[in-house]
Amino acid sequence: MANDLQAKYLVGVAQFSRNVLSEPSAREGFSGDRRLKQLRWTLLVHAVGDPVLAQQELDLLKGISEGAAEEERELVRVVAGLILPEGTPDRPAKQLAPEDLDLIRSKFGWLGRLAVTSTEGEDTALRVEMLGQAQRTMAAFMGLVAIGVVALLIGTGLLVGWGVFAVNGKLQFRLRLPSGTGGYYAETFALWFVTFFGLSVLLGWLAPPQLALTAAGVGAGLSLLTLFWPVWRGVPVWQVQQELGIFWPRGGWREVSFGILGYIGGLPVIFLGLLVTLLLMRWQTLLTGTALFAFAEAPVHPIIEPLARGSMWIRLQAIAVVLLVPITEEIMFRGVLYRHLRELFGRWGWLVSLFLSLLTSSFLFAVIHPQGALGVPLLTAVAIVLALLREWRGALIAPIVTHMIVNGVTTTLVLLIFA
Repeated sequence: MANDLQAKYLVGVAQFSRNVLSEPSAREGFSGDRRLKQLRWTLLVHAVGDPVLAQQELDLLKGISEGAAEEERELVRVVAGLILPEGTPDRPAKQLAPEDLDLIRSKFGWLGRLAVTSTEGEDTALRVEMLGQAQRTMAAFMGLVAIGVVALLIGTGLLVGWGVFAVNGKLQFRLRLPSGTGGYYAETFALWFVTFFGLSVLLGWLAPPQLALTAAGVGAGLSLLTLFWPVWRGVPVWQVQQELGIFWPRGGWREVSFGILGYIGGLPVIFLGLLVTLLLMRWQTLLTGTALFAFAEAPVHPIIEPLARGSMWIRLQAIAVVLLVPITEEIMFRGVLYRHLRELFGRWGWLVSLFLSLLTSSFLFAVIHPQGALGVPLLTAVAIVLALLREWRGALIAPIVTHMIVNGVTTTLVLLIFA
């Protein structure tokens, strides 16, 4: 899927500027070993209609194909048959065999399907449609950058304003500590952690594939039953609700607006996390040769796949999960875990307790997500914003709303790009 996105973006850019074909980093944007990257790049150059450069890339491909496995040599053969002019030694036949075309389509996905179309004949309508998809992908990416810049400027102003209010003592922090119940919440979080992953495995095994995402959402909801643990240990229900932020305060709808503002004001912090992720990707580039802005090498959550390629029913399940799971995650991470950590570190003073609680809870939040090590800085930054909202507002409404917006923006972009 990431290779498809990379191909669409590059084909879209190439329709407006062929300079992208001369960028060394562009060819490294695909995943796979050196031969597979070169195969994809050769097909891409052919697909955008540059036969001379395509043959040059094919010569380079043949030069690095010595000693390749049988499967890769077969791929080189069919790609050469697609690109070379008719009557050459490597392409004596007028057309490739149907099974060769099917191999290109299946192995190279969207790029393979585009490469086997022609600019005339029965494939014209399909080619025009696919080139339109590439242009929309490029436009979506450029639009995202433009909107992101504007939102980042506004967010920076909000963040600076909040900082000034905080320094002047005009920003009231509503989280109340301590009460001596933090240990119960540590037990609750540990119990939830085991329950959540246990239910994920069990329901994932029991549910049919078409209901896998629904099962994941149900498991997340059922795991909240562990909130009864502190009650069973003797903490009154009303106290658990207050200490974990599970209540609707007076003027609750105003908390929703704070969640929206929290997302915008948190964008500078999230952007810093993104920069650290990009620096790690750059370091990976120096070690492995992958491209800095390679979609195929970026940290991606597995739910992106069903969102991008699933049926309408699968997509509806995915949308429900990404919008509702934040409720569970905020209750357990910004409610239970953060509340415990603030009391645990409270003996060292308010500022030290705040700092250590922010970093610890946010890092744990990041590492349990499946985006891998490269995704940890960005996810940690998101979690820091959510924890600061919890500290400021007390109730979990604002961080839940912000978390839903983060997931909702990502979901919307995926659906727009892969629609």
